[in-house]
Amino acid sequence: MTLLEHRVVSKLRPPHEVLSGTDMNGAWATRHSFARTFLRRAAARKWSVTRTRLEFDAEGCGTAVYTVDAEGRKLSFIAFSRTLDESERTDRVIADAWDVTAALIEGDLNPEREADLGRNVPVQERGRVDPDTIILTRANRSARFFDYVSDCLAAGDQPDVDFIGPSPYLIRSTAFYGNGKFGLKEFADFPTDHPLAVPYRSQMLTAWLLRELSMDMVEHVAREKAVQRGTKAASLNTEWSKYLGLGNATGLGMVPFVINHPGYLDAWCRLREVPLAAGLGQDYRPDHPDLARVAELLRKADRYLAEKHALETAPFLPAEAIRPQLKQLLADLQTYRSTGSEPARVLDRLHEVATALSPEARGLFASIVVELRSDFDDAAEALLTVPDTTWTDTTMRCWELKQLLDRNYGWVRAYDFSDPERASYYWFSSEANEEPRRAPRAGRRPGTVEHCTDIARRISALTQDLESFPAHSSITEFLLAYPVHRFAAARVQQTRPYYYGELRDNLIDAEFLPLSTQRFQLATYGMNNFSPQSTDWLRVTLFSGAPRAVDINNSTDADDWLFPTAPQDSAR
Repeated sequence: MTLLEHRVVSKLRPPHEVLSGTDMNGAWATRHSFARTFLRRAAARKWSVTRTRLEFDAEGCGTAVYTVDAEGRKLSFIAFSRTLDESERTDRVIADAWDVTAALIEGDLNPEREADLGRNVPVQERGRVDPDTIILTRANRSARFFDYVSDCLAAGDQPDVDFIGPSPYLIRSTAFYGNGKFGLKEFADFPTDHPLAVPYRSQMLTAWLLRELSMDMVEHVAREKAVQRGTKAASLNTEWSKYLGLGNATGLGMVPFVINHPGYLDAWCRLREVPLAAGLGQDYRPDHPDLARVAELLRKADRYLAEKHALETAPFLPAEAIRPQLKQLLADLQTYRSTGSEPARVLDRLHEVATALSPEARGLFASIVVELRSDFDDAAEALLTVPDTTWTDTTMRCWELKQLLDRNYGWVRAYDFSDPERASYYWFSSEANEEPRRAPRAGRRPGTVEHCTDIARRISALTQDLESFPAHSSITEFLLAYPVHRFAAARVQQTRPYYYGELRDNLIDAEFLPLSTQRFQLATYGMNNFSPQSTDWLRVTLFSGAPRAVDINNSTDADDWLFPTAPQDSAR
């Protein structure tokens, strides 16, 4: 535990608040989200990116290679581009063709290796790669935006903000495979001093380079169009280069991960809650510069939300409903700044007001408070590496296990599993690609293996049988009598070290909303523009507002893109 964590441990928000679906509905990216920590590290350690090859035809089909020097380590990003008919494009992970497929690799990219990647990367799941290939990814061009932007640039113009709308991207990704899958390099094989030896850093680097590729690709296509039309093509200006992000479509596959890895769930919550508690636990004089910064960010958040009025957000609160709540927070803050005389915990009061207004207002204001905490940057990076704690202490007495249940799983009592609605769904792996799915239990086919996502139900059953078992017996004796509870007993012990180790939700419930957990995870990655397409999947944007590769080492605001706003002069 870091010094800052020791100082604020008693002030952390309780698990029943942090781990509720309601609170997760309001999650926003923070300065400690993975995208921000990655680019902060890249800028601080002077990473460099060189486009070493761009061999495209007039339609942008061909091969591109980028070389990354990351703290003395040589990495390469190789992408293969083609064009699909619109009928072939799909956001679903079960697709078998994409406009762009790519890989992040370590080591030399010689002709033999490139030929092997050229055979395997474009087929993604059906291919196999060498163990120095780190990430496989794929993406599709935006049917609306890619051709539109290339046409604008070919005519010498910049895109129009109103046409692009609230989700600015040129291509949309659907997966970032890593950690041993399909022969990829295993995360455990990275030495501790490797720049990618932090969970999700290689995925963030790959996504950032995929975004870089999308802009190089659209500018190339624009130049080719200009030649054909006899015009002079423009490049994306600085404002548009920063504003355009990478689209992403994400489904149910994310949710079981946090169920299966309670240590990561705890760490991701601490990324938010520790610096939040530190920021809220301070007295501020009215003229303190932090309060001016909070006011500035509230105004910027309002401008950001004003540009998102057309974004479909249901069941999350729409932008136009959040904006008046931010104005109320800003007005309260300004009142204190103009009339206050003594130091006060004004941010604590504003956080309480935001909490009463909506989960979205609370989450947004929390992100603003966290933005002030640069002293947590190094600790945030260290938090992401989580040791494996999958073990069972079979010598534990039943009364000890019952104490853990009472302390950490009392929330399960709220669910009555004699009611079929509390077990309406089951989770399983699809036959086609082994991706997690959920379906109504009533239609479950015989032999379908159910995932252990029904934590609440299993804990409830364990609690009932434990009540009638001798308290001083060992867990070994109990499990010999009730082997069905082996998973639940291990789960209670596995989550014991973690304050935020278990979602306070029943994933098989008729009322469970996967979008809540997904939003929390995606915000932790650093994504924004949450636009649900159903109860099970949503579209988002990553790296909107972030610097491009050419700017990473010379930008004065490389780490200041919490609420990215559109270019003001959209026409030229």
